Amino acid sequence: MLALFALCLSARTGRAEAPGDIVAVTDERFGRPIAPIFLLPRPDVRADLQLNPRQVAGAREMAGRLADRLLAMKNRPEPASRSEMREIDEAMASWLRRELSPVQLDRLSEISLQWEGASALGHPSVAEYLGLGKPQRQRIHELLVERDRRQAGRALGPGEFDRISREAIAVLSPEQLTRWREMLGPPCQFSIARQDPTTRR
Repeated sequence: MLALFALCLSARTGRAEAPGDIVAVTDERFGRPIAPIFLLPRPDVRADLQLNPRQVAGAREMAGRLADRLLAMKNRPEPASRSEMREIDEAMASWLRRELSPVQLDRLSEISLQWEGASALGHPSVAEYLGLGKPQRQRIHELLVERDRRQAGRALGPGEFDRISREAIAVLSPEQLTRWREMLGPPCQFSIARQDPTTRR
């Protein structure tokens, strides 16, 4: 959820005075953790999921509401913030279960993993499903932390984000890699302006 909070600070767009205004996921967030609700307003994701106009409008409104709640938490004490984060998580999950079909919900899970790429390997649920051992988890953690630290400090050279991400995926055994690819499902045709998204797989 920290990534979600950072996104809201950087990607709140449009008319700030309009409640529920859209939160746009910028291309620069590609390869980083993101809450699924913020992917739905993207045209490429909408097309893949075949969302109808009502679902698109609802996703835009819900994304804006969650962003407003997150921004309002900025100076709240930690216990209250944790409680609010749980409520925001549940509100998002409830909306997705209510508004998306089971097929769309499953596909959104695949798209979210594709969007995050190697970053998703840091999720405990993904690591458990793949059967990652402790040394594997530690190595992946080290690679991703170093990658993100250098990116935050603008110390990553061209292509290094992708190279380090590939190193993290290379930690997987052949059997784990097969399961990982099954989790991703068919490629989503992301429209990333600055780079062909297939290089971020």
